[in-house]
Amino acid sequence: MTSSVPATHQLWASRPSGTAHSNMNFGQSSGPLGAPANIPSVPPTTGGHNPHAVFQHIHDMSSKRISTLDYLRKAHDGRVYWFNTLLFSKSDLNKLPYFSPRNLSKRATNYLLLGFSLPTILDLNSNSAADYLRALNALLIEFETYQSIHPPDGSMPSSLSRGRVAGMFKRATHAASGAAKGRRQSSATEIGFPELSDTGSTSTPMMVPSAEHSDHLLPGEEYTHLMTPHLPFEPDFFETFSTLCDVLIDCYTKVMSLVNGPETCGPGVGELFAKADARVRKIIVAGVVREFEDASRSGVKQEVAGVGKVVLGGLM
Repeated sequence: MTSSVPATHQLWASRPSGTAHSNMNFGQSSGPLGAPANIPSVPPTTGGHNPHAVFQHIHDMSSKRISTLDYLRKAHDGRVYWFNTLLFSKSDLNKLPYFSPRNLSKRATNYLLLGFSLPTILDLNSNSAADYLRALNALLIEFETYQSIHPPDGSMPSSLSRGRVAGMFKRATHAASGAAKGRRQSSATEIGFPELSDTGSTSTPMMVPSAEHSDHLLPGEEYTHLMTPHLPFEPDFFETFSTLCDVLIDCYTKVMSLVNGPETCGPGVGELFAKADARVRKIIVAGVVREFEDASRSGVKQEVAGVGKVVLGGLM
């Protein structure tokens, strides 16, 4: 493995300001990466709601997640050895099956849309921890829905599944048409797709975007928190992932600043945080950790095999 460090360039117009946690060292004495499954998602309490336990749990998990995101960012930048085993440069990562150009393009686009949307949550929902976590959860749910329709591996869902999802969005739109007039949303009509008719889809064929423009929304597909502008370019995966980690670090830092004492941990705050943290772990952390673990195992086996040949060659 090479030890060259890829150059880092600014992706968005204004990169989120660094936090004190961004420079934390991910030492061997730290807990397991990405909060393993045996850590309870909700802190145990003895007498019902315990604000002190919720406060401590939120701060502990936020600190761990910040350290994890910072470590993953450095690993992608080629600045740290993966758990003191192998150093992955950008050229090394591009050789892995997970990092094929097609997959990287779709993943970068999806990560970029999430990165565009998170600052709005930071700016508009900072009155209380409950409001902030509720909006963050809603955004992450919409992002999961978007990824199910536009898979990050570049595959195209069947037209049947697309039709069902589009119909689901259309029914939800009609049901909430009165309450959603003033909300900010991204609709298919903004990018030139015709709307679905109420009489069914037999007379009008379903428009399936091409592979080159799969970031377009389907007819009737719209979101409240997730921003889905059309991108006239393919974003660089490594720059996008690094900046997304910065934004997520700021999100967890914001949570810690809003939850600044047990008195701010009202009923439901702990549950909202656990749900948001679980979605971040599912969307970002778990997949990336699995990819690096597979690559590091394969690389270590090759290194050991190479050493074995040298040693046995001298003896035989």
